[in-house]
Amino acid sequence: MAKYFFVALMIIFALSGCGGGTSSPATLVSITVTPANGSIAPGTTAQFSALGIYSDNTARLLTASVTWSSSNTGVATIGDTQGAKGLATAVSLGSTTITATSGNISGSTTLTSAAVASISVTPANSTCIVGTSQQFRATGVLSNNATQDLTAVATWDSSNTAAVTIASSGVATAVAAGTSTISATFGGVSGSTPLDSATVISIAVTPANPAIAAGTTQQFSASGTLSNAVIRDITPLVTWNSSNTAVATISSGGLASSTALGSTTISATFGAVSGTTSLAVQGPSSIAVTPAGPSAVVGSTQQFTAAGTFSDGSVHDLTTLVAWSSSNSAVATISNASGSQGNATAVTAGSATISATLGVSGSTTLTVKALTSIAVAPLTPTMGLGSTLQLSATGTFSDGSTQDITASVTWSSQNSGVATVSNVAGSKGLVTAFALGSTTITATLGAVSAASALSVTQSNRAYVTNSGSNSVSVIDTAGNAVVATVSAGASPQGIAVNTATNRAYAVNRGDNSVTVINTASNAVVTTVPVGTAPLGIAVAPASNRVYVTNSGSNSVSVINGADNTVIATVSAGTSPQGIALNGASNRAYVANSGSNSVSVIDTTNNTVISAISVGSAPQRIAVSASTNRAYVTNSSSNSVSIINTTTNTVVATVSTGITPQGVVANPATSRVYVANSGSNSVSVIDTAANTVISTITVGISPFGMALDTAASRLYIANSGSNSVSVLNTATNSAVTAISVGNGPREISLAP
Repeated sequence: MAKYFFVALMIIFALSGCGGGTSSPATLVSITVTPANGSIAPGTTAQFSALGIYSDNTARLLTASVTWSSSNTGVATIGDTQGAKGLATAVSLGSTTITATSGNISGSTTLTSAAVASISVTPANSTCIVGTSQQFRATGVLSNNATQDLTAVATWDSSNTAAVTIASSGVATAVAAGTSTISATFGGVSGSTPLDSATVISIAVTPANPAIAAGTTQQFSASGTLSNAVIRDITPLVTWNSSNTAVATISSGGLASSTALGSTTISATFGAVSGTTSLAVQGPSSIAVTPAGPSAVVGSTQQFTAAGTFSDGSVHDLTTLVAWSSSNSAVATISNASGSQGNATAVTAGSATISATLGVSGSTTLTVKALTSIAVAPLTPTMGLGSTLQLSATGTFSDGSTQDITASVTWSSQNSGVATVSNVAGSKGLVTAFALGSTTITATLGAVSAASALSVTQSNRAYVTNSGSNSVSVIDTAGNAVVATVSAGASPQGIAVNTATNRAYAVNRGDNSVTVINTASNAVVTTVPVGTAPLGIAVAPASNRVYVTNSGSNSVSVINGADNTVIATVSAGTSPQGIALNGASNRAYVANSGSNSVSVIDTTNNTVISAISVGSAPQRIAVSASTNRAYVTNSSSNSVSIINTTTNTVVATVSTGITPQGVVANPATSRVYVANSGSNSVSVIDTAANTVISTITVGISPFGMALDTAASRLYIANSGSNSVSVLNTATNSAVTAISVGNGPREISLAP
């Protein structure tokens, strides 16, 4: 017996909570059985479903796991074995309760088994073309006025099988002209409808005799007049044909596409009957060739297009339909090959007229210039590992003119293991870095070439010192995940990165040293002894110098990054903490926590040239060279002192959160960000007005910060929650939090 399935639409939703703590497992609260209060005829089936509602407001489909039962198996049974769960079969007239049970929770509904009172067959009074088929459906009206689709269980019959046959599925096939009665019978009850089987005696193709512009299309339709005088759209049934495919082709759906000027006959055929009409493809009144008056380099190509203007004012692309020609093939050739029509190749210096002809002609002049030199930019770029960089090529020509030839040259990489360069149209000159190292990128056109010396360094990395676990966490900022953990000395504090040398420097307060890390391999290179209780650090990439504040010996150690030796020791104030550099003025600024001052060091001779009084217990410092400002966090006075680095005077003081520590500046957006370790927040200062414009909650006891201005991301080391908060500086909102080691203090970026 074929199965009859009810279709139920269920919307399943889930509400999720947030916050700490451990939640109890959700428990089943109720079960809903669908379809509700259905009716079927004896001998047919219905599929029931069970939906469980849980204490956390989630819903789950339980059809296959509940226990199914029928209160009156004499009326209907229900399957309770795998593969048949919830499938009810009506066996006699009456009603029964269908129940789904899980543990002590149940849900139920009523199923009525009612006799078939009548059957309607659809479509009613239809016509079917000989050689085609028609699906019929049987709908039963039960004794309780409910309806049921009986198509799959009814017995189908045709009264005239010489004209129409019908399958057990209700699909009728017209085999000859004539009339038949199509009937469906179930449970002794029948329903029927007449069906005419008719032949196609003529076909009309529309529109009749159209004229279209070259480069356009025309949709045709076919109407069949049948032997019973019915007119039927038979567009998808006919076979379409064009008598002259050089002028126009036509698809199986009747869509004609013009290919040349002229006329063709469009025919539609069904069996032995055909209908036809003519199609005229008309040419333009004028043709415009673009680009107008271009120039090209010897050995390069230039794509031309042809646009036709027609008598009705319409404009159509004719690039693939026109005949292309060059007046001087020694200077430039042009293609008429399929797929490259209108593509000209510059052969030698000179000029040629490029023409496009389709009845009428249009033309333009192509000037071909000889290339004398190429300049690739940037000339000595540095890019990050895994990143991309667009190079450009500018050509200088025999007439002294210059032109961007990035898309015309052939690009190559001397070491494709380090970086590759694209020669694909649309991305020519795009370099992708695969490994640390260097390679030469060359642009070549004909006999002329130029090169760019490319270096690939580590990128998309943040380095975090974990003072409680004596390590450095390496974060992939593209994926916001820790990708390596490097051992450091005792209680590491400050950290700085020199991307030019692939080195990171971690300051170890507990053993008076600096750990030097190779950022390419995340391996420790060496350990450099410095002063007592070192804390802050800054790197000058141009001079390859590293500056370390020694809070216990009131000094700054200067390390030569080339051989990792201390080459100078500079006296500072009491208990120096953070340090920042201004490479443009050769100055270093040191925050002295114990003497409430900032020491200004001339890095050309490593001498202190000024001491500036600031707030109480200054901690960190940030310098903006472009605005001649330095920003100092005063941890005991809950403020930031703003220093004019031209005059070395405090020009403003801005109140912040509790115990400010880390500070970073973004002069491009006139913003300074301050980490408040005592209030677990970041203050955002508008430097134009020197006021706090936003306060953002972060992790527990934030200290060091680093800013990626290109990606609008701020990274904060939360010492109390062993994490790094990532903020979107464009919206001042949290992006994510990354778990790192114990007691993270400072963070530095290799953007």
